[in-house]
Amino acid sequence: MRGNSIIQPHRGDQDNAELLQGQKRAILTRNFPEILFIVAAFVTLLLLYDIPLTHDVVWQFWVARQIMNGAVLYRDVWEINPPLWFWSAVPVHYAAAWLSMPPLRLLVVGVTGTGAFSALVVERLSAPTSPIPRLAVMLLSFWLMVIGPLYDFGQREHLALIFSVAYAALIARRSTGGRVPTALALAVGIGAAYGFALKHYFLVVPIMLELWLIARNPTKWRALRPETVALAVLALAYGVAVVTFAPAFFTDNLPMVRAAYHGFESSWDRVLLRPWIVIWTFIAAFFLTFGGAFGKKAHPLVSTMLLVALGYGFSYFMQRKGWLYHSVPVTGAAALALGVRLGMADMRRLIPTAIGLFMLALPTLMPLKIGPYFNFFRGEIDPVMATLPKGSPVFIASGEPMWGWPTVMDHGLAWPSRLYAYWMMPAIAHGEVIGPNPEPLRMLAKQIQEEASLEIRCSSPALILFERRANYIYQPSSFDVRQFFLRRSDIRAYLAQNYRELRPTPWLYIYRRVTPPASARPDPKCPIFLQAE
Repeated sequence: MRGNSIIQPHRGDQDNAELLQGQKRAILTRNFPEILFIVAAFVTLLLLYDIPLTHDVVWQFWVARQIMNGAVLYRDVWEINPPLWFWSAVPVHYAAAWLSMPPLRLLVVGVTGTGAFSALVVERLSAPTSPIPRLAVMLLSFWLMVIGPLYDFGQREHLALIFSVAYAALIARRSTGGRVPTALALAVGIGAAYGFALKHYFLVVPIMLELWLIARNPTKWRALRPETVALAVLALAYGVAVVTFAPAFFTDNLPMVRAAYHGFESSWDRVLLRPWIVIWTFIAAFFLTFGGAFGKKAHPLVSTMLLVALGYGFSYFMQRKGWLYHSVPVTGAAALALGVRLGMADMRRLIPTAIGLFMLALPTLMPLKIGPYFNFFRGEIDPVMATLPKGSPVFIASGEPMWGWPTVMDHGLAWPSRLYAYWMMPAIAHGEVIGPNPEPLRMLAKQIQEEASLEIRCSSPALILFERRANYIYQPSSFDVRQFFLRRSDIRAYLAQNYRELRPTPWLYIYRRVTPPASARPDPKCPIFLQAE
């Protein structure tokens, strides 16, 4: 009977459901490497979320907060670096406030996410066919870009590496005539514009890549592309912004840099005798031995990554500091070039594969050996800082920023200075002890003494610290930092009237305030000092 009949599902509905399930399985199967990579990137973020960040990055965000509070860069804060790095931290602060999370933790999220995006771009544009090579390219790229610079996480060279890798992959794809979605090319170009603008040395990288692209495929080369338009427009906008909003960068900052920043230049043995130089030498020797770097049969991604490494190598030697973070983009790009080279068909031989994997293991495992950022001054200065109530101002006279950062912020103290540290001290010391001591350097020394006197009188520091270590490599051992500042009679008198000298630590002279701090500005020249939280 009709009332007892069983209604059968329509055969077409069953077929559609089965088709839909099949499509879902096909999508999952096709995109399984990307899904697995995204899971790995998320797990990495969870592991990195609370890592300590370098003193430079902490200072960057401190400056950004002062800018948000009305401070004028290069007037209220004396900086030696161009403004972009500090300006770019401002929106991170605002976003962190909106999300109710610490700005530095949001930075970790942003850098990790950007590194994951860049790795996906490399995989997409290098177009490996089978799942295993696709996953390997993404994981290696991500490791070298995000984990490799672990000690200097968030530094300018770290950010430049992330954006440069994606840009190099784009240029490699352009050289083959392959199609690139306009939105993707524009996004990569915008990121690269930021990365290349962080230091003027970095501009050599896009220039080298563009010249290579012209040479590789001159008949199909086009100057106007989404990424080049983004680079040109944003570079022009940045230049106008600096002239308009930070003119003191040219009038006040650059003269100080020209007069004294050479004090941090290292001898060539300290620049060359570094672990990363060994890694670069090994990778260069591999390509010279087995080829595949720039020939006609070379993988374009290998060539562009090596050009990125060469460009940042130029920056490393031009800066002549021998510092780890200056080496980051060279090591990362060169290692990625080596990894891609090892995946090529002609490398499937025992000897080149064994040698290449050994060489690739060096930069890959180096961050595990070095570990995250660690400030080795903390053991000496933390007990000193811990004696002060939160909000107390501290004055530190040293050319080494690691005495104050990130220690001051970690203890919730105030930083009543326009300077990150007295970075000009090594040059002044060399000028006075060894020579020559030109007039601009002598004038800068007097300016710094006058500024120190003003800062001390205006802020009434709870502690005044003078560095006393004799083994600071950038200063002659006979130079006495404390005596340099005590040449001013007003500083000597102020210390005698308001401070008591405590027992020094191995590397610090310590003066504690014994009189009440001034209730109002003692001098109309006093700037509005902004506190570190």
